[in-house]
Amino acid sequence: MSRKDKPYNGEDRRGPARVVVVNDDTDAGKLLQNVLEHEGYPVEGADTHEAALSAATKGLPRAMILDLTHGGIGSNLKLLESIRHHDDERVATTRILLIARQASNRMFSFQSGADGFLVRPFHANELLDQLGKVLATPFNELPQHRRQRLEND
Repeated sequence: MSRKDKPYNGEDRRGPARVVVVNDDTDAGKLLQNVLEHEGYPVEGADTHEAALSAATKGLPRAMILDLTHGGIGSNLKLLESIRHHDDERVATTRILLIARQASNRMFSFQSGADGFLVRPFHANELLDQLGKVLATPFNELPQHRRQRLEND
């Protein structure tokens, strides 16, 4: 049985939580990366849908922060869908923190498989808190976590 045929249990990602920051605004993306690096996260940046998928498949980060501003929430949701439906389950189960301009996009984000959600503008501590919660949620509890966020937030 090949690795691809075995059910993924989410436990082969160990070590520091690598994070990919996906942002099509260079300055904003760099700012997010600096905040995360200052907290000790190994970080990689991506500025397009294609670069983000490449980073996800090659580096297998534990989390991705999606903050594509061009194309609105649709750009982020399209990328989220590509990740969640990826053939490699290690990519499909990457923790996703989605950033949006409007709180009204929250429901669609969680329904689409986001693990965390922030509304711009936000403080660096809010980013770190949300990322910490996303990473701390046990793998097998993620679907329940998304449902609870829909009901309680």
